[in-house]
Amino acid sequence: MVIVAVLALITVGSRLVIAGNLGITPAADAATPIATPNFSPAPTFTPIPAPTWTHTPTPGPTPPPGPSPTPTCTFTPSATPHPPDELPGPPIVVTSTAVTPQPFPVPSPMPLIEQSEDTINIVLLGSDQVDKESPGRSDVIIIASIDPAIPSVSLLSIPRDYYAWIPGHGFSKINTAYRRGELDKYPGGGPELVKATIEYNLGIRIHYYALVGFDGFVKIVDALGGVDVAVECALSDTFPDPDSITGQTDVDWEPGIYHLDGKYALWYARSRWSTSDFDRNRRQQQVLRGLYHQVLALEIVPKIPQLWSALNETVATDLGLEELVYLASLSSELDMVNVKSSFLGKDVLQSWTAPNGAYVLVPYYEVLSPTITAALEPPAVARASRPAFRVEVWNATSQDGFGYVAAERLRWEGFEVVNVQPTGEVYERTQIWDFTTSSKGSPLPHLMTLYRRYSSDVVYQPTEDRAVDFRVILGADYDPCVSAHSQWRPEEQPSTPTPLPTVIPSPTP
Repeated sequence: MVIVAVLALITVGSRLVIAGNLGITPAADAATPIATPNFSPAPTFTPIPAPTWTHTPTPGPTPPPGPSPTPTCTFTPSATPHPPDELPGPPIVVTSTAVTPQPFPVPSPMPLIEQSEDTINIVLLGSDQVDKESPGRSDVIIIASIDPAIPSVSLLSIPRDYYAWIPGHGFSKINTAYRRGELDKYPGGGPELVKATIEYNLGIRIHYYALVGFDGFVKIVDALGGVDVAVECALSDTFPDPDSITGQTDVDWEPGIYHLDGKYALWYARSRWSTSDFDRNRRQQQVLRGLYHQVLALEIVPKIPQLWSALNETVATDLGLEELVYLASLSSELDMVNVKSSFLGKDVLQSWTAPNGAYVLVPYYEVLSPTITAALEPPAVARASRPAFRVEVWNATSQDGFGYVAAERLRWEGFEVVNVQPTGEVYERTQIWDFTTSSKGSPLPHLMTLYRRYSSDVVYQPTEDRAVDFRVILGADYDPCVSAHSQWRPEEQPSTPTPLPTVIPSPTP
């Protein structure tokens, strides 16, 4: 996932500039989709030409037209890359006496959360900047916390409307910190004020940042040949579209597997009309995970030194070449079960109207730090270092793609999905088969929550020499969106469950 967060935003974007010099094959031929179902529920989207301007937070000389110059970097990564000798220290916190009166008492800085001293925290920023002269807001804020020892990656999304104390400015939405830092000449500019704001309000020491503009994001996705996304919740919206004769495009996504080009991927990640800030965070991480599968097949890591000279064409970052090569080396050891996604949600944040009339999200401070600590804890630590539970998915719905949608959600939840198969017939209710021989540490309650199951929907078949630990048979009542927002509790189910069928056929080959 570090490759997604950093390489997909850096090396793939840079690849647009010097791919011809490196002889990299077209991304569309090399891309690896999330799954390979034999159906295509999504419309075919025609990629649009990439915008002519890409995000550059600190304007510099305009590069001359034509191909990029031959890279001058001579760094050759060693066979065993090493971590940086020393991680960056705390950000500069600048105070000001000019802060206007605030609706709340000035909060004390949040104590730093406990993390391994080798942990590397990178904040990933998506900016809505549309031109070089006007710094944008960071509407996408994702913290990638990397534990090199496992290795593992914990992703934490921060809502753009989080009402934060911005050092030197007072309370405001956290997505304004970058813009304020750039306009007010904060030491280190917008990135350093973002780091200081995150540390002050969330207790997370940020070592590095990587920022991409939305135009650059479109170019990155198109360079990868698009991205496969498992849409879990129906989504409809209307987007301004200069390529449409009407100036706008209506888009409707029903649950299923979709292949999206850069424009549609951006729309999917940013849609606001019928959804919430929390759901946007989920969709943004979906797209990152989809990009991960694409990047794995590109074999770009050995070419990082050659790509380095084109870095600032698409992405701004304070990662050096040595740090980037080291992070890239971790990808070869990274197991997807050691990638965890978390969000600051309604259990930590409450809606509020700020004095200026803006909608904001105010934290419950007493639960904020424990929630963040748990979110950034390495997945292997959270499951007591035992192997991930193995699950197979049988699709007994009338929707061909639902098996792959369910599989992606299970991977998000830390399960290893062994296979996905159709049953050849439709079941009325979703079922869970438990082949484990002990209830100690069992994830069965979590599976029951994901699928809104009663105990009568569970079949127990303890098996010592088993190939899988659980089997999920998706029935006609399966709703992917429920699993995506699994806040339900079984006792709240109002209807009477339907008894299990007496015969369970094997899935068709």
